[in-house]
This record gives sequence, C-alpha cells and structure tokens, in this order.
Amino acid sequence: MQVISVSNQKGGCGKTTLAVNVSAALAMLGNETLLIDLDPQANATFAMGFSQEASERKTFYDVFRTHFSAEDTQFDEIVIKERKKFSFIPSNMMLSAAEINLGSVDGAATILSRTLSHPYFERYKYVVIDSPPSFGFLTLNSMYAANVILVPLDLSHFSFNGINGVYRVRSLLNRETGRNPLVFFVLNSYDRRSRYSRKVEQNAESKLGSYLLPTRVRSSVRLREAVGKGKTIFEYAKKSSAALDVFNLTCELLASEKKKTNTIMQEFLFHAPEAGAVYVLGDFNDWQKSDAGRMTRLESGHWSGHVTLKKGKYRYKFLVDDEWIHDPDNTKVESNTFGTHDSILKI
Repeated sequence: MQVISVSNQKGGCGKTTLAVNVSAALAMLGNETLLIDLDPQANATFAMGFSQEASERKTFYDVFRTHFSAEDTQFDEIVIKERKKFSFIPSNMMLSAAEINLGSVDGAATILSRTLSHPYFERYKYVVIDSPPSFGFLTLNSMYAANVILVPLDLSHFSFNGINGVYRVRSLLNRETGRNPLVFFVLNSYDRRSRYSRKVEQNAESKLGSYLLPTRVRSSVRLREAVGKGKTIFEYAKKSSAALDVFNLTCELLASEKKKTNTIMQEFLFHAPEAGAVYVLGDFNDWQKSDAGRMTRLESGHWSGHVTLKKGKYRYKFLVDDEWIHDPDNTKVESNTFGTHDSILKI
C-alpha cells in the first residue's frame, strides 16, 4: 500500500480538488484506491457528491472515536464504495472534536497509520488523504501515515511558506519516528499567459528542482464546475485539458516514487527574533533576492528556509533586513572579493 498525503498549510491552493482527482486517476489506471477526507470542512466529501448526506454518514471521526470509547470500528459502515475501484471515507465537522479529545494523547498522531495496517485495508494499492489547511493533529496523522507527501502550490508568495512548513513537519517526524516520506510539489491553477505566473514558476523551479513535478495543472473552469456537480473531472469532462493535466500529473507522481534523485532539500536556519525579513542567498540562486530564497519565521525566533541542491560546494549568506551576515552556526567560511566572508556548504 502506498499512502499519499495531499497537504499544504495554506488554504485555497486547490488541495482538495487535486486529492479527489488524483485518486480518480489512480482508480482509472486500474488501482484499488481509497480517498480519505480528513478535513473537518468536508470539502472533498462535497466534491464527491455527498453534501446532503455528510452530517448523517459515519466518517473517519468514528475511527478516532473508538480510541476514547469502548466501541469497535465497523469499517464497512464508514467506507463508501459507489465508484469502480474508487472507495471513499467522508468527513464532517465532528472531526474537530477528535482533535480536541485526542490532540494531547501520546501516540495519537499514529492512529491513522495504525488503522490502515488493519487487514480490511489490504485490498487498496493507494490511499490518498485530503489533509486540513493546517499542521495540527489531523495533518500530523496524515503525514505520519504517508509514503509520499504531495504539496499543491498556487501562484502566491504564501505557498512558499507552505513549502517550509511541510519540511519542518517532516523533519519533526523523522526525529521522532524515523519516517522520512518523499515530498513532491505541483504548480496548481497555473496560467501560462501571466508574467507573474512565469516568475513564480521560475522561483519554484529554482527552489525545488526535481521535487517539482513537470506537469502544471492549468487554471480550469471545468475543474470548478466538476466540484460543484459532485463529480470527478473524469466523470464530468474527461476530454478536457484539466483531465489531461491531472492524469499526466498522476503518472509523473507514480514514476517519481520509484526514481532516485541526486539532489537533497537543504534546510537553513538563522536566529533573528527581531528581524522583519530574512533571505538565504548564495551561488545556488545567483545571489538574487526572490520569494524562493525568502525564509519563514518560526515561533522560536528562528527563520527557516529550504533549497534544493545537488552534490557540490556552495557559498551562501543570510540577508537580514538588507544586512549581509554569514551563518553563525557554520564554522566553515572563506573570504570573498568584497573583503568579507561567505559561509561554505559541502554536500
């Protein structure tokens, strides 16, 4: 079983639409596929056509509920099997109660993973999880269970903050559990006619390298109409450009799971609690200030940034409110032509 978590802390990036339609494409390719709506807003549930019945159906909340009650889980009462090779577990607002009741319980972040190890779910080759737009208890369950994390990016600066957030959570999971799922990104709602779109695309390619999947899912009225009808894009408009984009993206995702890459995602950290803006710049991005190099402020007062790098030697510095500072946590430095020093990173 391969588990794909569709996650981004930023809302409005097309996460649910992608989760629903990638699941549908996997099923079209002949794979027994299960989609789990883990978002209390239940957008995937509505997109699958169950808006009228969502509050009456059992949902994944009933799985969580068994962990603070004596009841057994009856999976056949939760899993909907109305589409060929495409099963579904719906959501409703009660999932918020699971977060309240279980958020502080030891091992609560592993409930979904342990549930999917039950013999009932052995029939599924792929499980796709639509995560909430946050990094709370429910998204931790989704990412803990995942072999692959798929991060949709819309054409905004805030999506780059989502990139850093995903890698911070993955680092936490790796430290706590040893799990290190693959992370891939996709440009969603892409408009190739826009100069701004092309600029964002260049920043994403620079920052993410081979972890950015080649297909751009173009902005599409058909995708929005399909959601409103409670249908997948393949049920609503299977010959549309949107259907082609999602199908190609799904094939790329399957191929990428098996492909080894010679690049790594390097994390940079800098402590500057009073700073207004921090960038990591170096010869890996031509020392150019852009959204791709902008770092995200953490609650600890650190700034975090991630850059995709191939093996080699790199010079870099932090630009802190327009002041150049070498990395104080890196003792490897070399002088530069300006009479100052650059930090040195070897991979």
